[in-house]
Amino acid sequence: MEFHVEDHPDPRDIEVLEAQIRREASAAMGLGDEVDLAIFVRDAGTVVAGISGWTWGDCCELQNLWVEPSLRGRGLATQLLAAAEAEAAARGCSQTVHFTYDFQARSLYERNGYELVGRVEDFPSGTDVLWYRKCLNPPEFPPSRERFRFEKPSGQPLPG
Repeated sequence: MEFHVEDHPDPRDIEVLEAQIRREASAAMGLGDEVDLAIFVRDAGTVVAGISGWTWGDCCELQNLWVEPSLRGRGLATQLLAAAEAEAAARGCSQTVHFTYDFQARSLYERNGYELVGRVEDFPSGTDVLWYRKCLNPPEFPPSRERFRFEKPSGQPLPG
């Protein structure tokens, strides 16, 4: 056996690791498989905002939330969080977590009912990494999915 340090690993090799961890966790916990969750806002086919993560059992981890800089401050991030939370609840999730950095959208999460449950200082040096959690109220009977409508600042709907 040999150890190899790789700066640019083959994505398929990373997928082997992730798939094995998911398989073992699923078998150990009996909660089924992880299911990806992604919501995108597109303008003329181009992604201008989005949120992604996964659900597993009764939990959800939101991993990526991004809004095109020119569209920030218009409520898209709040709408994306609400849409992801609604989908997670519809899947039976009772909570969601999200990691972010202190210099990023800390106030966004706090404004939207997230509780700071963890912090690692100076990660990386000069900022802290934060771990937020929000309790959800999954419906007893999941509703049919609503189609979320995102609008341009002019009030016109974005295509999608």
